[in-house]
Amino acid sequence: MDFYICWSIDCESCRAEVNDIELGKRAIEGYCAVLEEVGWKGTLFLVPELIEQIAGLLLRKAEAGHELALHLHPDGSGYRSPFFGVYSYDEQVEIAASAIEKFETVLGARPVTVRTGYASANDNSFLAFKHLGLGQSSTSIPGRKMSNIVSNWAGAPVFAHYAHPYNRMLIGGLDLVEIPLSVDLESMIWGGIHPQDLRVEYTDAKNHGFVIRKLMNQQAAQEMPLRALLPFTHDKYDYSDPRNFRRQTMEGMVSEIVKHGAHLGVSLVGGTIAEAAAAFRNALPFQAVETPAECLLIPVVHGASSSAS
Repeated sequence: MDFYICWSIDCESCRAEVNDIELGKRAIEGYCAVLEEVGWKGTLFLVPELIEQIAGLLLRKAEAGHELALHLHPDGSGYRSPFFGVYSYDEQVEIAASAIEKFETVLGARPVTVRTGYASANDNSFLAFKHLGLGQSSTSIPGRKMSNIVSNWAGAPVFAHYAHPYNRMLIGGLDLVEIPLSVDLESMIWGGIHPQDLRVEYTDAKNHGFVIRKLMNQQAAQEMPLRALLPFTHDKYDYSDPRNFRRQTMEGMVSEIVKHGAHLGVSLVGGTIAEAAAAFRNALPFQAVETPAECLLIPVVHGASSSAS
């Protein structure tokens, strides 16, 4: 039984709230080093404003097997709002197309995976991604209820699924794989508006360990096309420093995943989000449907909601 471990890091150290590209570079180096120590690869989500400034580093990481993916904070490219979910379909296509063009110009290849900043999206977003040739996204945080940043995912599918073309809360109908960030819906925080997730900086390795074991146990007991954990972080912590608490937390999470994987007898695949999406497609080939209503007939794995109710 394969179990995908898809680490990702949102790389946005050029943004005003961080404004420290050298720190970002150290973060990326250290983050990749922790994964490489156990033979894993990660996904680097990159805002387009950053890639030109660290292109050499990124190309080296791509050569080592890490995935370079697209991260969208529209205000960094001059748009009025940082929240992708406030924009119309046409605006979303324009924002993402411009970012993809810069990505390809600087790095020599188009991204195939996307994540929006703040997990901000609306019912236009998945269709916009598909229109631009993106194969998969990792944008949703199931259970999140944060209207102030246009990030509402209460009732969204919990596990990997084909997105719906017209409603982000539904499953199927669009040949785009959405792999949500890993969450524990039974542990809501911030006054009940956000689920506990596997963001490194939220807590320590011991507390993350409880969620890791719970989510691995839950998926190992089910028949599903993709079993996966998606821990993540940001490039504002110095992961190159072994004394850094966030690095120590990340190492502890890796250790917990490895240990519990052995306990369950599963084969851990420390791969990129694109690789996990490919495994999902292989296990559950996409089938086109005739009408939006028929999208609801596509099989739904346990734990993934098929409606917005």
